[in-house]
Amino acid sequence: MSNVNDNAIELGADLSATRRVMAYLAILLVYLFYCYNFYILTVLGPFMTTQLAFTKANFALLFSLMSFGTLFGTILAGKIAMRWGRKNALMLLGGGFSIFTFGHILSPESFMAWAVLRFLNGICLGGIFGTAVSLIVGLFPQKYRGRLTSFASCLFAIAGVIAGKITEFYLDSDWTMILWWGIVPTLVGIVLVCFLVPSDMHIVRANRRKAHDEDNEKLGYMGMLQGKYLWIGLLAVFLSGMNFSGFSGFTQFVPIYLQEGLGMSTVEWSRMVQIQNIGHFIGFNIWGLIGDRYGRKKNILGMLLCALIIPIYMGLSIDYLFLLFSMSLLYGLGLGYSGVWGAYYTELFPAKYRALSSGFCFNMGRIISMVTVFGIGMIADHLGMRIGLLIPSIFFVLGCVAWMLLPETLTNVEKVKEALQNKVA
Repeated sequence: MSNVNDNAIELGADLSATRRVMAYLAILLVYLFYCYNFYILTVLGPFMTTQLAFTKANFALLFSLMSFGTLFGTILAGKIAMRWGRKNALMLLGGGFSIFTFGHILSPESFMAWAVLRFLNGICLGGIFGTAVSLIVGLFPQKYRGRLTSFASCLFAIAGVIAGKITEFYLDSDWTMILWWGIVPTLVGIVLVCFLVPSDMHIVRANRRKAHDEDNEKLGYMGMLQGKYLWIGLLAVFLSGMNFSGFSGFTQFVPIYLQEGLGMSTVEWSRMVQIQNIGHFIGFNIWGLIGDRYGRKKNILGMLLCALIIPIYMGLSIDYLFLLFSMSLLYGLGLGYSGVWGAYYTELFPAKYRALSSGFCFNMGRIISMVTVFGIGMIADHLGMRIGLLIPSIFFVLGCVAWMLLPETLTNVEKVKEALQNKVA
């Protein structure tokens, strides 16, 4: 698959290293609060099931609707990026989810309003990963992409720590602050992207000409999913689906379980969220380094660790608080396995589909998770949270199987191993 692994810098080739890093950081600011937006439901879960009287199935439905929206967002963002550029797509979508998050403040008690706004949020959120990651990939050569996209992915963990800390301070006094933190910084990031990130319109025009003149095809998802790439695409989508089913099926409900099932206070369970995401942050960077040196597929071990941790976690009572914190940390460490997916998913397909491939593989998996997570909510309502939260472990195992069937994309694995051996010798 060497034809999809290039070292070319396609965005701002004449930019200095400093300016390139500044552009990277601007993208990361928008990406950080895109990640934060996914934690809004997680940290507001106990508030919704107690103060707003939503059932666990209602809560799960909000997540499913948001996931459903991301499917449309993935397709919409791909079309916007192919027509007007990835930079413009990123700014438009970031502004969109900021506005729809503000809508929750205007109508906080209506479940219907939450449902509509979460769906609209999902549409905007669904396009951020693909556009942000493809911009980052275009700014740097391949040897740096795994670490840079992995660091971007680890912002999901940082966002979780931020969400947990803000929840600790404000949930019991002014819960709307949790929403404001998802709005204002995003708008600042959009302004920075506007001025610091180089335009990719020249790439849009070049890809159109190449598709028309050389390949005689229209760039799109149908063209991307041809021949062996159809099988690769289906496996990658299933892998993402198992990732979201496992991660969201467990993480979204844990605060409710810790408060209602184990009797933890807001301060205690919000700190559990924080410690999990500290582990998540460390895990992203560890697995990113492993993925760059030894191959993207080595990160399967992290996914397997998550599957093993969950049954242990659910077997502990409040009397084993230190062990609960330890399991949260280890679970977070394992979750870092997905950090290389930004690079991995773009490398699975030809470079001309870079604006489409990562977002498609990543977000289309939400088709699966929007069903599985809602199912977990229904099970939790009828059979209890403890049983419902054991199911995500199965999803992680199935994800490991799918990943094993996908190809390795890091073409210089053997060269890296040889270099490391020579260095040790």
